[in-house]
Amino acid sequence: MTDQTQPTRVLPLEGIRVLDLGMFWAGPLAGKWLGDAGAQVIKIESASHPDNLRILARDVYPAGDPGTRPWNRSGMINERNRNKLGLALEMGTAEGRDVFRELVAVSDVVIHNFSTRVLRAWGLDYDALRTINPQIILASIFSQGGDGPESTFVSFGGTLEQLGGLTYLSGYPGEMPGVVTLQLPDPLGGAMAAGLIVAALRQRRLRGEGTHIDFSQRENVTSLLGDVLIDYQVNGRIAAAQGNRDPHMAPHGVYRCAGEDAWVTIAVRDDHDWANLCRAVGRPELQHDIRFATVAARHQHHDEADEAINAWTARLDKQEAMEALQRWGVPAGAVNTSADLYADAHLRERAYWEAVEDPDAGPHLYPGRPFRLSRSPLSTRFPTPMLGQHNTFVLREILGKTDDEIRALVERGTVAVEPTDQARRGNL
Repeated sequence: MTDQTQPTRVLPLEGIRVLDLGMFWAGPLAGKWLGDAGAQVIKIESASHPDNLRILARDVYPAGDPGTRPWNRSGMINERNRNKLGLALEMGTAEGRDVFRELVAVSDVVIHNFSTRVLRAWGLDYDALRTINPQIILASIFSQGGDGPESTFVSFGGTLEQLGGLTYLSGYPGEMPGVVTLQLPDPLGGAMAAGLIVAALRQRRLRGEGTHIDFSQRENVTSLLGDVLIDYQVNGRIAAAQGNRDPHMAPHGVYRCAGEDAWVTIAVRDDHDWANLCRAVGRPELQHDIRFATVAARHQHHDEADEAINAWTARLDKQEAMEALQRWGVPAGAVNTSADLYADAHLRERAYWEAVEDPDAGPHLYPGRPFRLSRSPLSTRFPTPMLGQHNTFVLREILGKTDDEIRALVERGTVAVEPTDQARRGNL
């Protein structure tokens, strides 16, 4: 990894400066994608209110040990904030907001995932920001959007799944709906916001003006439902949870394999797949069984088909089952755990996992990027900053402040390098 002040190659967003006020996941992830692409991203948090994941780390520490500075050791904060500078600026004070305004004047993008009230209360909404810098792009990753009857709501991914309609489709028929464990709206929102910011940068280049991106995470979830919504509109049908089954393919599901909690997914698209599945499991006679002769018949007798498949998969390792089915052209995939993914030969061959040495947390493998650029290879050039790690660099090199001015900001608590006692106790 190289020093963040000395880029070693031209990257797609080199020369773009981003002020990242994001907390938790959606906002920080948008900033991370832009930082990966070469933008100078300044992660702005404060001693009294650092990014929540520095404190609410869910015990995700190296070897389970929070150490003496746990706010810098959280695996959750370090995974989502690489390729950024760190500025701990007290935005709750007039002086902190004045410093922020100075940064806005020399920056290109501001990202936040606060409620609609926060920037307005600080006097830093879009109208105020564009007065400072007419070319500024403000990306507001809101819960419900910037206006409307729910615009003041705040939320987490699980509640957004429910409001957006995704939860009603999750789970098994006749059982309570279930949220997606990953908190899916957050990473989807962060990725979408990063793409919109790039589009806004292109628009600015063409028109010479910035813009305000009003992004609704709730609406983003609803936009994923696609044909489910259209089916209701044109046919009046309300889709419901189907478990692991599919309305168009049969059999379709997750089947137990040999070993502890081991599974393989199988999807039979048509009669050709069914015939090949029967041969793969050593039951060629089933392809001629009247119960399974058509997709409609296989839907009707899905449980019986599952029994035949389970009898075969239960004897095999999940990887063996997957490969055996794939050799016959039947779509199948092993259900991988976190341990499986870190050992996965394909991901290793593509160098997906990146070794990063965090100053306080030490060396670890982190997920890389699901894309590559042939002319501009992307990488983790430097790790997630410790809280306030680059205060002096940002204030001196970007804003031109003197050592005396910086010392005064530190003495007044406007910038810092450690959370307040209240923040350390989780009172954020």
